[in-house]
Amino acid sequence: MTSASRQAVLSKHRTLASLGLLVLAALAWLPLPETLAASTLDATLSSAFQSFALAKALNAVISVLQSVTGDALLVQIQFGEVLDPANDMVERFSWVMFASTVSLAFQKLLLGIAGSLPVKSVLSLGCLGMLTVLHLGKPRWRGIAGRLLIVAAFLRFAVIAVALASAAVETLYISDTREALYAELEQDKAVLERIADQTAPGDAVAGADDAQSEDQGWWQGLKERLGSGVKDRVQAAMDRFDAMTQNLVELTMLFLVQTMLLPLGFLYLSYRGARYLAAGLGAPGRRLSSSTD
Repeated sequence: MTSASRQAVLSKHRTLASLGLLVLAALAWLPLPETLAASTLDATLSSAFQSFALAKALNAVISVLQSVTGDALLVQIQFGEVLDPANDMVERFSWVMFASTVSLAFQKLLLGIAGSLPVKSVLSLGCLGMLTVLHLGKPRWRGIAGRLLIVAAFLRFAVIAVALASAAVETLYISDTREALYAELEQDKAVLERIADQTAPGDAVAGADDAQSEDQGWWQGLKERLGSGVKDRVQAAMDRFDAMTQNLVELTMLFLVQTMLLPLGFLYLSYRGARYLAAGLGAPGRRLSSSTD
């Protein structure tokens, strides 16, 4: 390749790089990507709050069942075997939802920092500095200016890219499954509320029946009741708790993936990409000259 053609190629590359730097400097101040990322984080945070409220409602229903059956010794033992594991599961789910909301709140904090005036200014100055180095033709400073530019671009756009990528995965694979689990858990809560409503008046009637049949013996009357309605309600609660446990486990997995694993994974990929670009600027002069020979 002759010297003239080499200069033409270098001039073309310099022009394209200059246009890219100007576009990047303009994107640093564009509010649309940041607004989209904030809206996706708000939507996910709303879902996490909804799940947290649902967990508290389930915990309240279980507490009602425990308080309703607390007066009858045998009934309390029967329900206790069911309610203790269910309480533990709901408490663990509540902690996961709390951790998810903290993770999302932290991502919103990082998004606010990425959209702050200092970060935007640093990225714009980095673009102008790299543009100046390119046109001055100083390869020795090109690597330093390029690395600083990549760091500034990472600070500005990494969290936005992570939020948008996580939102895309949520829309494609997670959203429908999560809504179906919400519906099933709402049904579980409704069934448990009906069991609690049936248990409370039943225990009161049982107390009246025991008082009226005192000459037959209160112990015999209690055993008869335990073998009929209360036992059926205990079995119904056990069956519903099994279904609820599976739904809680699946919903926990979805939120762990959506609010923790996906953001960490995409952030790691962004970091590796930034490092790869920074390493590629290590010897710009040699690489460019070797590619044009």
